[in-house]
Amino acid sequence: MARRHNNPVAVGTKTLLWGFALSGFVTGCQTFKSDKTRTFVDRLPFIGMPNTPPPPVETVVFRGEEVMDEVPVDADSPEGKLAGGKELFRQGNYSTAERVFHRLYENKKNSQPLLEEARFMEAECLRLQGHYPKAADTYVDLLKKFDRTPYKDAAIQHMFDIANYWLDDSRDQMKESREVREGKRLFVTPRFISFERTKPLLDREGRAIEKLEQVRWNDINGPLADRALFLAGSIKFFHADYKEADHYFSQIHERHPNSELAPQAVELAIISKHLSTGGSDYDGRKVAEARQLVHSALQNYPELANKRRDFLDRQIVGITHQQADKDFKIAEFYERTGHPGSAFFYFEMIKRRYPGSTYAERATARAIHLREKHELQEELEETLSPLEKLLPKNLPALGLPGVKPAERAPAGRAIPAGMAPPSASPSGGSQYVP
Repeated sequence: MARRHNNPVAVGTKTLLWGFALSGFVTGCQTFKSDKTRTFVDRLPFIGMPNTPPPPVETVVFRGEEVMDEVPVDADSPEGKLAGGKELFRQGNYSTAERVFHRLYENKKNSQPLLEEARFMEAECLRLQGHYPKAADTYVDLLKKFDRTPYKDAAIQHMFDIANYWLDDSRDQMKESREVREGKRLFVTPRFISFERTKPLLDREGRAIEKLEQVRWNDINGPLADRALFLAGSIKFFHADYKEADHYFSQIHERHPNSELAPQAVELAIISKHLSTGGSDYDGRKVAEARQLVHSALQNYPELANKRRDFLDRQIVGITHQQADKDFKIAEFYERTGHPGSAFFYFEMIKRRYPGSTYAERATARAIHLREKHELQEELEETLSPLEKLLPKNLPALGLPGVKPAERAPAGRAIPAGMAPPSASPSGGSQYVP
């Protein structure tokens, strides 16, 4: 009888099918809704739930003013597993406890209080192991899924502490930048990548600002909201992103006027508004907001008004100068485009809004010139007949656009040989018009 040889293709196919069947069984068990199947998966090695200590046995408990018998908790129930995970947490076995809490959170059939506590304890295990990036994301997920959780204050506090820790490198960078300006060192040490498990691999500042914003949005009037805004604004101000810095500092002034950081935030907001405009050629609304903020500082923050009076006065002078320059350029624009009435209005406004300034003197002279020019035009209109007013030579004198003679195109110029592009015309040629 001939020996039967196994076909390699058939053997590979069977192995692949068995692999798919096994993976499908495990996946189906993990997502199956049956309690028996989930219990079976939890008992499997490697992929199941870790073994937990038995829950504490309490015979009596105090509830209010009464002493009542406590019903023992089943060790295999979700409540028993949660109690066992807490015991592991108390013993300092954070890695195993994290797996227990994570498996409890994945079972959405558990009660909401159990899910909240499991998710919070999972984040705590990650934080105590030093996995700050993953812990911070877990805290955020807890606050998103359970916005009224009793662990909200603790989660927000831990998120703030983690973000503040990530900004230590930025503080070192600020210190080194100051030393470079003072000539004490040659360069600032670059910090692009971090291989510490307590910090993100890339963009520590960006992740820190993200967590600070989440701290603020999850408790917008809480005790950490103003500190989170101030830290985020300080980072943006250091990197000369004055528009974003103005947003953060202005939020402190608007929503937290009684904060101890409010006077300093107002001072930095004024500087940020003044520097974020780009000059008098751009939108002047930020400059107007800066003026209002200076008046608010003088009225509402007496400590800032007394200690930084010179600074506030200088800001008023700078703001006034920029606004006067913008108004004068608008007047010049109207005069240049043939709108003498609008130009005269702006020149008169500059005289009354900024008296005693150089812009007021220049606006006075230009307004007088426009008035004299208008009077001469009126006198000329009285001397000319209606037909003479229509002659092209009299239109400019009347303040109307004249008719310019048609301009001819410039004559073609010869270019050196070999430099002419290929011509599409049959005759070719080396003439071109610039």
